[in-house]
Amino acid sequence: MKTRLLAFAFATIVAACGTVAGPGGFDPSPTPMSGITVTKADNERTVTAHVGDHIQIALGEDINWQLEPPDGLVLVRETTQNYLLVRGTQAIWLARSTGRSTIKASGGMNCPSGSACPMLLAIFTATVEVSP
Repeated sequence: MKTRLLAFAFATIVAACGTVAGPGGFDPSPTPMSGITVTKADNERTVTAHVGDHIQIALGEDINWQLEPPDGLVLVRETTQNYLLVRGTQAIWLARSTGRSTIKASGGMNCPSGSACPMLLAIFTATVEVSP
């Protein structure tokens, strides 16, 4: 009787969990984010991406970068961003459709509080060409 009860409990738990990787099932392996990283080295350049790629804009920490928002057609800000940005990354956008879009950012130097800070304005621009 104990063996039957244990077998029934085990079968119930397995059935409740569903299949590991079938239709409607849970796939425990994480899906890697595909995409490209845009850095200061890409200033005034064109980078290529594909629809569905994530565009990581990582311009560093030495400048207090302010990004212009994405165009909303070719590049979009994801509404359900469920991850934190690593240091030196300003944004991660999604390539939604084919076309060209420009990434624009500007900012001043990051200086410690109370220290003399040069009055410089850094400007960054890069073009993203998104193909199917």
